[in-house]
Amino acid sequence: MKRARNVPGIYRGVLLPAIGGKKWLSLAIWAFGVSLIWAVSALVLPAEAAFPHDHTVLTAELKKYVEGPLVHYRRWKEHPEGLNRYIALLSKMRVDEYAGLSEDEKKCLWINAYNALTIKIVLERYPIHGIKPYYPPDSLRQIPDVWEAYHFRVAGKEVNLYNIEHDIIRREFHDPRMHFAVVCAAKGCAALRPTAYVSTTLNQDLDAATARFLSNTKNIQYCPDAKLIRVSQLFRWFPLDFAQAAGFARIPFPPPSDDEIVASYVLTHAPAEIKQQFPDRHVRIIYMPYDWSLNDADAVPSASAEK
Repeated sequence: MKRARNVPGIYRGVLLPAIGGKKWLSLAIWAFGVSLIWAVSALVLPAEAAFPHDHTVLTAELKKYVEGPLVHYRRWKEHPEGLNRYIALLSKMRVDEYAGLSEDEKKCLWINAYNALTIKIVLERYPIHGIKPYYPPDSLRQIPDVWEAYHFRVAGKEVNLYNIEHDIIRREFHDPRMHFAVVCAAKGCAALRPTAYVSTTLNQDLDAATARFLSNTKNIQYCPDAKLIRVSQLFRWFPLDFAQAAGFARIPFPPPSDDEIVASYVLTHAPAEIKQQFPDRHVRIIYMPYDWSLNDADAVPSASAEK
């Protein structure tokens, strides 16, 4: 067997039996060069940017197109680039990055994701002209399987709107205030904020969203003389979500009815002067019709509405 010359002893007898000395030296130099390039690249090239948890990309779009409780879908549809960029950022978030978030950061992520993805669906179908007789023609509910049919990737998960609301927000966080932050593009739901939710002010903002919803007479109407409170259908759909915040940390026996939970929750958050008019909280609850009309700032009034 030939012995290669001018090769460090550490390599002799390992690769050299099959490779001549000069060829081996060339390969070694090439390999060293490649390793050096990789090392320099790792130092010079920036790593993939982390998800911006100040959600400024979404806030910039909300400020352009949200006006009061309504949204300028017609104008937004002409310029969806910013919204699409935000949704792309959601899709690129890694599972390990999500796992390292605080609970408040996770809450903000899913609230903002739900709202952004709902807007995305509306823009794709806008203007909505449905034929289902039991919903307004422009309603989100006119879109077939709207909560299940549209799939997105967020933080490494394949989700639809149903998954986000029921499997993640309601199941993982148990914070009833989030009901007043997620917006289903209907006039009957909570109003969309002109800024995204961020973790640094989340608790104050969720408290404000709750107070805003409960102070709106379209959602809550107090009738103390009749010992009656009219409330949004939202409470009929999810009464148990409000039980702990209504004072039922432990469910007594016999357990409270759904209406008792709703009455206790609403009165817990009512102004002091209202609470005084319902001293025993034994009231009748009536659930008002839910307005599924699109929260559209650019909607053209129908002829019947103008009369």
